[in-house]
Amino acid sequence: MKKSYEIIRDLREDNHLTQLDVANYLNMSRAAYNHYELGRTNLTEDIIIKLAKLYHTTPNVILNFSTKSKNYNTDFLKLYKKIKYSKINIDYLIDFIELNEKYKK
Repeated sequence: MKKSYEIIRDLREDNHLTQLDVANYLNMSRAAYNHYELGRTNLTEDIIIKLAKLYHTTPNVILNFSTKSKNYNTDFLKLYKKIKYSKINIDYLIDFIELNEKYKK
């Protein structure tokens, strides 16, 4: 199963963009963006959303979530709203990770 940092690199390459192109879009240095692609810096919610918009896809694709379960989208959206409207409570992040594990391929 691909990691998010591998997915964002593949999406960038598939769209014929350079790291500098994406870094400029995200308003950061190329070196800072490079850390995301190497997996040295974790993707934040804001970065995931911006990348999804850039590549005309969904955060699900970047996070490599499976959509096999019909409850997946509902579960994901409920948890996403909890995280978005909180101060990123660690309990919600743990639930987020567990949800990801639950819906792996």
